[in-house]
Amino acid sequence: MVNSLKEPLGQGAAGIVTSALDAVLILDDEMRVVEWSEAAAALFGIDRAEAVGADLVELIVPAELRDAVRTCLRDVDIAPTDGEELLGRRIEMPARHADGVAFRAELTIVRAATIGAGPTVFARDVSHRLEADRVRAHMEQVVLGSRDAVYSKDLQGVVTTWNPAAERLYGYSAEEAVGRHVSFLMPDELKHEAAEILSRVRQGEHLETLETRRVRKDGTVLDVSLTISPIGSDSGYLYGASVIARDITSERRRRSAREFLIAATRDLDASLDPVETARNIVAKAVPALAEVCIIDFVRMDGRIGEAVAASAIPGAAERLERIRHESPLDPDGDHPVAQVLRAGEPMVWGDLKEPAVADAIVQNVEHQRLMDDTGYESAAVVGLFARGRQIGALSFLHARAGVRYEVDDLEFLNELGERAALALDNARLYQERDAIARNLQRGLRPPRPARVEGLEASVVFEAAGRGIEIGGDLYDVWPTEDGCWVLIGDVAGKGSAAAGVSVALRHVVRGLIREIDEPEEVLVRVNELLLEGTGLNDFATAVLMRLRQDPGGHWSLVVASAGHPPPVHVRAGEACLLGGGTVLGALNDAKVQRHDAVFEQGDTLVLCTDGWLEAGPPSEHRDPDDLARLIEYLSPLALEELTARLRGDAVSRAGGELGDDIVLLALRRV
Repeated sequence: MVNSLKEPLGQGAAGIVTSALDAVLILDDEMRVVEWSEAAAALFGIDRAEAVGADLVELIVPAELRDAVRTCLRDVDIAPTDGEELLGRRIEMPARHADGVAFRAELTIVRAATIGAGPTVFARDVSHRLEADRVRAHMEQVVLGSRDAVYSKDLQGVVTTWNPAAERLYGYSAEEAVGRHVSFLMPDELKHEAAEILSRVRQGEHLETLETRRVRKDGTVLDVSLTISPIGSDSGYLYGASVIARDITSERRRRSAREFLIAATRDLDASLDPVETARNIVAKAVPALAEVCIIDFVRMDGRIGEAVAASAIPGAAERLERIRHESPLDPDGDHPVAQVLRAGEPMVWGDLKEPAVADAIVQNVEHQRLMDDTGYESAAVVGLFARGRQIGALSFLHARAGVRYEVDDLEFLNELGERAALALDNARLYQERDAIARNLQRGLRPPRPARVEGLEASVVFEAAGRGIEIGGDLYDVWPTEDGCWVLIGDVAGKGSAAAGVSVALRHVVRGLIREIDEPEEVLVRVNELLLEGTGLNDFATAVLMRLRQDPGGHWSLVVASAGHPPPVHVRAGEACLLGGGTVLGALNDAKVQRHDAVFEQGDTLVLCTDGWLEAGPPSEHRDPDDLARLIEYLSPLALEELTARLRGDAVSRAGGELGDDIVLLALRRV
């Protein structure tokens, strides 16, 4: 830009005219153009030949302003004292291009070189600057009114401007922030970001939506999204950067929470044990959602009972569980858990260090010590309700994190609480069903065979899948004065219906053997009873044995088989199968196969259900002959070892997961 001039132009005027970047107009005393530079021709769109000799005012000034401009320019020559204020100063005025387009011109007028001569005028188009000023003023108003925090810093990282939204976001006034290095906003572990960001700014890089963390004046840590843009001149000289900061703490929490919820709830019910499920829930929340997480259970009598906790702070969970055990929460007290359980609504406590809040939380001296050691800061508590039942409360606590729970967090935390409550209630239901299943299983088969003098027995029962899956496999041994009865069977189907038929079958046989002495006659009666049943699947296979010892000490064996896998009788090292017959409950004239044999000392009998034969994929299934050969091979072993080997064979073929229950019952004459 040409400097302001108050000295008259001398012999160097011609050089100025030709070399000046601004338009140069030399006038005579009548304000006619004497000299017209190339820059003037470009600025006004009028070439030199047309301009020289023309009245300047008529040439470049809009008609409505000519009189005022003419007076102004004339005063410079006629009344130097009056016009002195115009000399050497930049004045702005409307000007006109040759095509009629008006623009804003900046003129610098200098005194004429000789007495009586006209002035010299330097001119430039400043329309763009005015527009820039207008835009700048507009942007200043936008920044002042922006809901986003906006501030600027120089290339050394010192804050130079600070808008009201930045005051609200960070808690520092403009007076407190301007002049400080921007690192005062950064957590200690992120101080290195200041140098890294400035390095990128100096290279002219624009940083779009940089997600990071910043610290408020009160110490609260915020998640923020920063947009950082270099600030420079038109010539490309960089002298700072502008920063737009948005608080995304809630947004980021919701996003992280949603991702956590999806991931965590995949295996909230990985265990079907209520206590293990509770530990899984609190462990999932740490440290993603809390530094300490605890579930307080409600007892059947309405009192607050035991608790399960997890913590990112070593030892805190164990201490908290012990405190809850030794000093149970009062359901009528002011503790946050008690308040939430009474209200049935989730709640947030933003500052646990407030005296009134701290007094309500502290249970005893040890609890106060724990709170001091862990640095409790904030808490959120949600109730655990499922299927109309109050299970307890789930508490999330921030400690040593510089983060506070907000009311906006409750929607997500409450949703997590609902899923956790359902997982806990599922575990409870499973536990109850498992207990029922165990009782039913005891109705299907005793835990061990009854003791019979002169016989050794071993039994293996392996349940398929989870414990609540009740099958139709059954067995029993009933001692008599001269020996025993042995029953093994399998009812069609699974679940409670099959279990009901199995229990009935077992007890029917038990009643019939008191009246009927022959095993095959008993099974024929069972067939008749099953045919009278109303169920669509009242079918069963069975083997009923009668073992007797005569007065001379000799044992005999009678086997009645009705479609069940045949028992294996190993005698003198050789095995034979004692099977046959048809399924019970299917035909009016069911066929029952009878076998008579001597049961001598050292003989072994092995009975099984079809779960053993059909363990694993079809390619791994066994037939009765395979079973006979295997038992023949294993017969020298102790009875417990023999049944264990048979079980291991089935589990191995099934790849460790049985598809059906198996019962293995072995008897040996001793």
